[in-house]
Formats: sequence, structure tokens, C-alpha cells
Amino acid sequence: MSKKSVFTAARVANADVTGWLPDHAVVVDGDRIESVIPVDGLPSDVVDQYEVHDLGDVSLIPGLVDAHAHMHCSATLEAYELVTTESLEMLAIRSAMNIRDALLSGVTTLRDIGSKNEIAFQVRNAVRAGHIPGPRMLLAGTPITTTAGHCWFFGTEADTEAEVVQAVRQQKKLGADVIKMMATGGMFTPSANPRTPQYPASTLRAAVVEAERLEMQIVAHTLAAQGVRNCVEAGIHHLIHARWYHPDVTQPLDFDPETVKKLVDNGQWVDPTFGHHLIGVERRAAGLPMKPPHPAVAASPVTEEDNIETAVKMKEMRVRFTTGLDMGMATAPFARSGSNARAFVLNLGYTEWEAIAASTRGTAGAIRVGDDVGTLEPGKIADMVSLEGDPSQDIANMERSVDVIQSGKLVKLGGAALV
Repeated sequence: MSKKSVFTAARVANADVTGWLPDHAVVVDGDRIESVIPVDGLPSDVVDQYEVHDLGDVSLIPGLVDAHAHMHCSATLEAYELVTTESLEMLAIRSAMNIRDALLSGVTTLRDIGSKNEIAFQVRNAVRAGHIPGPRMLLAGTPITTTAGHCWFFGTEADTEAEVVQAVRQQKKLGADVIKMMATGGMFTPSANPRTPQYPASTLRAAVVEAERLEMQIVAHTLAAQGVRNCVEAGIHHLIHARWYHPDVTQPLDFDPETVKKLVDNGQWVDPTFGHHLIGVERRAAGLPMKPPHPAVAASPVTEEDNIETAVKMKEMRVRFTTGLDMGMATAPFARSGSNARAFVLNLGYTEWEAIAASTRGTAGAIRVGDDVGTLEPGKIADMVSLEGDPSQDIANMERSVDVIQSGKLVKLGGAALV
């Protein structure tokens, strides 16, 4: 019988992820947390009874939960070209490398909401079997889109309501945990206009009803104001991006407070993807190359500050945000999930603790895994990441992982990968 494990740290997040427990220990039995107690409450013969890991002057928090990834994409400016030209074998190899990067950065739970079926389910199976390292994953597999719609090159093309419902059923049959739909066009696809809806609210609603019948959440990419309205009317569980572009390229954002109020009343969530945005802003400021904007927004009077301003209004109206980096899209590397928390503080006005909680407990609850992960409490899975310094004082430390524990086992120690 193996020994139980003890992980001690100078600062351990409390059960609500609202403050520190100084000089505490997390006691782990198998893959679950048994207790969280002061270090001086450990038995005097702790070294004989337990496998002890003194992590030192670090901040120990629950493993990060990121709700938005595309595992086989490259996070480079050439992502579109690579996904449309590379073999499945090469995409699988990239996926394995990407999810390992995410794990070592501290992401222990990852929701992938758009990757080829031939890749996503096989990679998840390999992680579960212990063949490759990676976070526990919730998968959508291929997104559902219109013919030539956003991400058609790794999506299921479905145009009619009947075709969409059939596509939802097919993804469930393949093992999907969640359904992803493209409610509007997107920046990543030349043939899809991000300013216009791809599906009416009635078709989205039919997909929601079918997903709920199959006990799945449904999420939808939307960049256009009418797309947001359609998603809210349809009852989409999570709105991805939720930008407010007007169909006319010469017009400002078409922000609609009444729709936001309905969104809040419905209990819907939004993944604003501002961590991705923040990385792009920093790249541009450093003089690094950036992907040219989609032609539909290239001449737009809308600025990034306008998009932030509307998101702040949404927060003030009590919209609940998840942390999702859009990993794999251009300039969104798999090791940068901590940028979500930085963006929540710098752009959306969160306190540091609010941003830490959103990256762990909040997003875990939003994607319905909060009973198992997201906090350091007895009975929860022992997923943890230690960070340099104190992220409640400097949120940039969310990107400085030192140790990573997955299901009670160290996969990174003192900054060095063990997997």
C-alpha cells in the first residue's frame, strides 16, 4: 500500500479561492484531497507516514481550468494554412505537444471546443490511458458550421435544422462532452463574414434542445450583434467572444443592453477571450508581426478599446465570464492560460482574487466539473499548481508555474517537467 502524500507551501488558497492559508499542507490520498491543514498540525513523524513534498515559498492554488482550446492548431500566424494542409498524423503530434504545454503551465482541466474528430477523441483516449501527458479534457470534437462557414475545414457542415440536429447526435455518438456551433462567421476563415449570423435563432434553439436531451452543454462562437441576440434567444449555454459587430462595416458596435439583461436573467455564460486579446496587444507593442484582420473588419471604425468597453458594461450588468484563451488560434499559445487572469484584472476591472477564482472555481462550475475540481477541499481531485510569488499582489504570476500536481501526482517540480 503506497503512502499518502503531503504538499506544503508558504501560501495555499482557501476553499473559496478568496485568500491565503499561510504555511498550510494539502494531504492527498490517492488522487483525492483528504484534508488541508496547518503545517504545524501535521504529525511529528510525518516523513515516516507520508510522502512529503515541501514546495517552499510558492503560492499553491487549484489547477487552472481553461474552457477554450483547439488542440491541433499551431498558435502561429500560419495556423489556417497548417490546419488545411497538414496530415492527420502531423496534427496529432502537434496536439500531443500542445496539451503537454498546457498541463505544464498549470492547466489541469481543458475544454477543447473545436478540433477534428479524428484527432480530438484519439488524443483524449491516449491521455486517459496514460500514453501521453495532458490535462483532463472535455471535448466538442468538430464544431458545427454552415457550408463554407467559420472553421468549415475542421467542422461538420450542416445547413438545415434537421442537419444540425443530426450533427449534434453524431458528436454525442463519437463521445463529445459538449457541442460547439458557429453562430456567426469568424476572423479565422476567409469565406465566413464575422459580422453576419450563420444560423437563425430557431436553428440554434433546435440544437440546444437536442444537446440538453443528450445531457450536454452547447456553446456558440458569435462576433456579430445579431449573433449574440440569436444565441440569447436560443438559450445557448456559453457565448464565445460575444462581440457586437454591426453588419455594416462603417458602423460602430451595435451594443444591446436589453439582450445583455436577458442573457443574465437566463443564467448564460460568456467566454470573452480577452487573454488572447491581451497577448496580441503586447505582441503588437513589441513590434512583432500580427495576422492581418479579416476583410470584413479591416476598415472598421471599431477599436479594441471599444470591444473592451462593451465587455466592461456586460460585467457591470452582472454577466458571468469564463476563462478561455482560445488556445491554438494565432498568438494564443497553450502555455499562456494565465493571461486570462491578467486580462480580467487589466481590462475588465476584476480584483486579483476574483481573477484567480474565475480561472479555477468559477470556470470549473461553469463547465459542470466543479464537484471534482476548481478548489482545494477534501474530496476534490488533487489538481494543483504552485506559482512564483503572490498572484494576489501581482497577477502576472499566474503565468509563472513552478510545480504542477495532477490527480495527486507531480508532473512538474521546481520548474522542471517530469513528464
